[in-house]
Amino acid sequence: MFSKMSKEERDNTIEKFRKQEINVLITTNLIARGIDVPEVELVINYDVPQKKMGGKICGDPETYLHRIGRTGRFGKTGVALTIYDRDCDKEYLDEIITYYAMTASLNEL
Repeated sequence: MFSKMSKEERDNTIEKFRKQEINVLITTNLIARGIDVPEVELVINYDVPQKKMGGKICGDPETYLHRIGRTGRFGKTGVALTIYDRDCDKEYLDEIITYYAMTASLNEL
């Protein structure tokens, strides 16, 4: 799925995915938010989300969370896998991991 599809095409594709007529869905960040399909057990990120902050590119924890949040919803188990092949992507993923580790630590206070 991608943004240049018509709304009707996107809605039709999502409906087929919900009914499990389509078992694999490849998409952009287009459905990273607001789509709930409880049967989703696996999300594969083929890249590490990134954003520009103060002229510097860094990992984008918010987009990452929304992407992986398509699985493991409402107490169900799920797996999120992120694939990367560049050193900078590892750095971005490390930044995201550090962000959430710090957030978890702050919530324990």
